[in-house]
Amino acid sequence: MKTSQGTFIAKTFAGLEQVLAGELQQLGSTEVSCLKRAVAFTGDSKMLYRANIHCRSAISILKPLSDFSFSSKEDFYKQMREVDWTGLFSRDKTIAVIATAYESEVFNNTMFLAQLGKDAIVDCFSDKYGSRPNVDTAGAQIRIIVNVVRDNCKVSLDSSGEALFKRGYRRSAGQAPINEVLASGLIMLAGWDRESPFFDPMCGSGTFSIEAAMMSANMPPSAERKEFGFSHWNDFEPGLLKTEQENAREGIKKVGARIYASDIKGNMLDTVRRNLMNAGLLGTVEIKKQDFFSLHPRETSGLVMINPPYGHRMNRSDTKELYSNIGESLKHRFAGFRAGLISAAPEAMKYIGLRPEARHTVFNGPLKCEFNLYALFKGKRKEYKSTDTKRDTKRDTKRDTKRDTKRYTKNRKQKED
Repeated sequence: MKTSQGTFIAKTFAGLEQVLAGELQQLGSTEVSCLKRAVAFTGDSKMLYRANIHCRSAISILKPLSDFSFSSKEDFYKQMREVDWTGLFSRDKTIAVIATAYESEVFNNTMFLAQLGKDAIVDCFSDKYGSRPNVDTAGAQIRIIVNVVRDNCKVSLDSSGEALFKRGYRRSAGQAPINEVLASGLIMLAGWDRESPFFDPMCGSGTFSIEAAMMSANMPPSAERKEFGFSHWNDFEPGLLKTEQENAREGIKKVGARIYASDIKGNMLDTVRRNLMNAGLLGTVEIKKQDFFSLHPRETSGLVMINPPYGHRMNRSDTKELYSNIGESLKHRFAGFRAGLISAAPEAMKYIGLRPEARHTVFNGPLKCEFNLYALFKGKRKEYKSTDTKRDTKRDTKRDTKRDTKRYTKNRKQKED
């Protein structure tokens, strides 16, 4: 395999594709295009290493190996054998095949699909060397991804190894913690400038705050990672990886934003401190036991990120009261701020009582969520909106054009009658 120049696939959560594409473009990758829960990009080995080190919104980065159609299990096995596996990695590596199948008449059991794929790989080594790689489903050095859709198969190598959301700082967490990649992606989706005040008033284990501090410090999430999937490939360049990680560390600076993390549960704050310490960021976030509904920020602007209870453990009246109170608190005590709120209970979002300036559909693990962004202001919305003359004029022009077109069509029809 030659990773000197090629196409890669960066995986992410649905809804974060544009965010990840922006990250890859900033890193210097070319021919970036958004896919479903993924972004394709081209680059060389340096770009591949750099993307794994720096990307905050990527779950993993794959190297495509083969794309073929098959008509039977035997045909699938034959074409898997044709991949130059012995040229990709050595027989002393441990491997795992991760397989998925969708609408396939040939494979209705993904375990069998993975087994057959593994057989094709190890048989290549046995034929050539008389020995084969061992399988390690839990901690494999080489992860082979096999995706079957109907009669087509795409085979890739996972260049990341351990998922990139495993930053290493969160060794303890509260209930239903938000994924690190999702938290980081939402902050970027909210358009935070990495310098203005940042509030995490229902912080839980502090993921929003820690990801924000890492961004403000320009701290790459994987600058200290010791091992990646590509570290076990035959064409791995250890010197290049060392250089890229050293360059990444040189760009780290002091946290330039005032970041506030608070939670009504005091025991969670010890978890936040431990996680900050693990991330090397202890002292960069102001931590306080505080009920969000009694919080009066000292700042006059900034970003508020909220991940409230989703409602599956709450009855309808409690959910309505909670979300209504969140909306009231945002409106009356955070005027001048922008707020981002994620929830897997979209029906509860209407109780916020504020009109979002943007809505996004994202996933927190298997949970489909709604992420809304709110511009918070004093007084009536009509007064706030009148300050944006350009936006109002554009909207009014569109409305007037629609009205005039309707009137013209009506008059023309009357004349024809």
